Amino acid sequence: MSAPIASSVASSSRGVPCPPLASDACNTPVWVIVSPHARWATEAQAIAVSSHEVSCTLHGAPAETAVWLDRMRHGVLLAEAPSPGTWLATLVDEALVQVLPATHGAMGPAFGRICDDWVRGIFAAPFWTRFLAGESSDIQVLAFLAQHYHRAAGADVHNRIAVERCTDAALRPLLLRQYREQRGQATMLAAGLLRCGPAARTFLDSGAFDATHALIDFIIGAAGDMPAYVGCCALSQAPAAVRAASEIEAQFDALARRYPSAAEGFQAVGAHARHDASVCGGTPLLAQWVEEVGEPDAASRLRMLRGAHGVAAAYRAMFDSLHRLDEDM
Repeated sequence: MSAPIASSVASSSRGVPCPPLASDACNTPVWVIVSPHARWATEAQAIAVSSHEVSCTLHGAPAETAVWLDRMRHGVLLAEAPSPGTWLATLVDEALVQVLPATHGAMGPAFGRICDDWVRGIFAAPFWTRFLAGESSDIQVLAFLAQHYHRAAGADVHNRIAVERCTDAALRPLLLRQYREQRGQATMLAAGLLRCGPAARTFLDSGAFDATHALIDFIIGAAGDMPAYVGCCALSQAPAAVRAASEIEAQFDALARRYPSAAEGFQAVGAHARHDASVCGGTPLLAQWVEEVGEPDAASRLRMLRGAHGVAAAYRAMFDSLHRLDEDM
């Protein structure tokens, strides 16, 4: 994931009632999960729920609203989609909460839309405003390139582990192909970074940020749970993250012009992104899996949501760590 994606900022303020718990009496259950980028706080008789893209204040919110939000960090099953006019429907409208059908068809497009929301949230991180404007320090730029290298090196590890742990006869060949097509790309990124001057070696040798380690470790952990791992991959292969080779080239050419001392590093990242686009630009892993074995059951859908959710939160934390390098400058 290396392409910045524009996002809008909006706000809303509504007072609406709390939804009911799930019921076995309804045959249209849905999973609801809070966006990994959402935060909330109680303010007198209101609860403010926000991300960097949107802020929504729920006036007169019931006391249990915050409890519901805490529960929805991990996914909650409801008997049916939130009713229009409720506080939960308001948060869904603002993409602060996402909804996925639990047992019915058309799961692929619905999951793709959720991943799109979360990808846009990643690239709404404050880091990107300064970085894309060409205002980042040399330290921040070299750290960005170094984390990109460490992330690619980590991908070789979790892609291999996923193949080793997979017992699904339909999924394993897909994972093996993904591993073979993507492995070894970190070498290219390291070479590009080392051509960015004497200081680059320090950034390469100092290791990954804690947040980058956390991202890699999360996906390695998910590699032992195939639905969760497919969810991780679906986040990285979200429709909003798919770009043409010309777009990739233009993006990294622009960054090379803004940061000429790191131009060769950005050229390497661009080559890496073009390679990923060429080998992963076809049918996403989730769609291939569904085509082979059919749509996953309700429990597997939740595990997929948690996989994508964890990766989105970890990517956001990595970019927030990069932002803190320059935030006092």
